[in-house]
Amino acid sequence: MWTFLIIFLFVFSIGFAIGGLLAGPRVLPPFTQLFIMTGLFLLFAYAGMFVGVVFPPFISFGLVDFFLAISCILVVVSIITCFHPIYGFFPPNDKKIIFLLCVLFFLMGFQWGVIGYRTFFTLCMTVVFFIAASCGLFVQIQIRQKLWRFAYISFVPLVWLLFVTLFKLL
Repeated sequence: MWTFLIIFLFVFSIGFAIGGLLAGPRVLPPFTQLFIMTGLFLLFAYAGMFVGVVFPPFISFGLVDFFLAISCILVVVSIITCFHPIYGFFPPNDKKIIFLLCVLFFLMGFQWGVIGYRTFFTLCMTVVFFIAASCGLFVQIQIRQKLWRFAYISFVPLVWLLFVTLFKLL
């Protein structure tokens, strides 16, 4: 039960942070990116779940948690270094952030496969991710409208993502 709750909160937090990051661009429509991110989450989490079902005796749950935290930190660092005021956090020509997010999604699915969660759980977590990303996008848009004078308000979701990463290490 606690494992399910921790995974649920982690998926919701990651979705909320990524949804907030999607509100950064001034050119690209964030709703299109929201559906693309949800599709990538479903695809790579399902692939990771499938691989995790095949290789459960070799990898422990704690080791996968460690790699999840490392990939979250790499995502935060790469997003900070690739921010562009017009394109936001996901520039069109920079594929390393998308690659790192896909690795993060794969590791999340791999962890679910190792502990025995299957397809229905992955589909439910995809719905949770979509709802959380939509909420994060809405909240960040509201924050940006209220505090538009502060240039660094776009980086608030990164603070949340870093907090979730540190929580995952505990």
